[in-house]
Amino acid sequence: MEDPKRILVSRLRQIGDVILTLPLLDALRARYPHAEIDYLAEELPAQAAIGHPALGRVHRLRKWPGLPAPPLLLARLLGARYGLVIDLYGNPRSALLSSFTGAPVRVGPARRSRRRLYTHTIPAQDPHHSAIDYHLSALSAIGVPAATTKAPRIHLSEVERAEGIARLDRALSPGEPRVGLHVGNRWPAKRWPEERFAALLRAISKLGARGVVLAGPGEEALARRVAEGARGAGRAPAPVIAGLPLRTYFAVVASLDALVTNDGSPLHVGPAVQVPTVGILGPTVPEIWFPYAREDGHQLLCKPIWCRPCHRHECARLDCLEWVEVGEAVRATERALAHGGRVRATA
Repeated sequence: MEDPKRILVSRLRQIGDVILTLPLLDALRARYPHAEIDYLAEELPAQAAIGHPALGRVHRLRKWPGLPAPPLLLARLLGARYGLVIDLYGNPRSALLSSFTGAPVRVGPARRSRRRLYTHTIPAQDPHHSAIDYHLSALSAIGVPAATTKAPRIHLSEVERAEGIARLDRALSPGEPRVGLHVGNRWPAKRWPEERFAALLRAISKLGARGVVLAGPGEEALARRVAEGARGAGRAPAPVIAGLPLRTYFAVVASLDALVTNDGSPLHVGPAVQVPTVGILGPTVPEIWFPYAREDGHQLLCKPIWCRPCHRHECARLDCLEWVEVGEAVRATERALAHGGRVRATA
């Protein structure tokens, strides 16, 4: 096909999933250096794409009764005259929006009858390949040679970075290395037991570091319980950082020396802001969802178990997480800290 003048990339939902699409933007910029590239996502996930140097505009999608998008946004999408649209979500709404643009080349997942709304389709996810590789396969669907796989990168301004440092400094004064623990997840089957996070917090001081508990919306009570569980003889509860705007949360994570987190969007935020990250995975596929290298300081804690991947949100018994012991998490955190700061974040 002719080189498009304007390109739209769409991944409507999930913060972590948008982060995993960012390497595709780098590949598109390398392949089409003169094209204008835009992004379409819902309000919160769109925050991960803001500031990316490959992008011109980030369209933020909100609900509108009876329509797939507000009328003004629909007019913008139609008026942009995109030559190429890549839909990486592939649900009915995103497929309809892709078709609505009228782009002559529309790429999307080969799912059910909505595949007819695309001119080219992306093959199903290979469980041996990462989510990043899957997104890059959208290029091969239109005959573009496979791009070199990179890790995602969230781009923060100097003002945002300064705000992140200030927020962290208010919780933990500078000095010793600082480790963030993101202990929540909206799905119970992805949460490492809170008493183990508390035990890890108590052990972090023996590594010559200090811990802070991070919380997203709805996770505040859990974070406070974990912080209180770290209390010991002569030791106050660990500090908690919660209620932050998402971009500020990114900047706080960027100010840490290491991050320990459950599966979920923080698992990708850490590497994307170049912080050594310890990921604790339960029912999901690590080859897909943790494409981060140990030589870059990242550590995967994931036990082989017969029932993985079940992709359950709830489970009566969580052997996949129960088998991850506190001592393993302490050693993984030590290795992450030993890496010594900023990482290359190659995938």
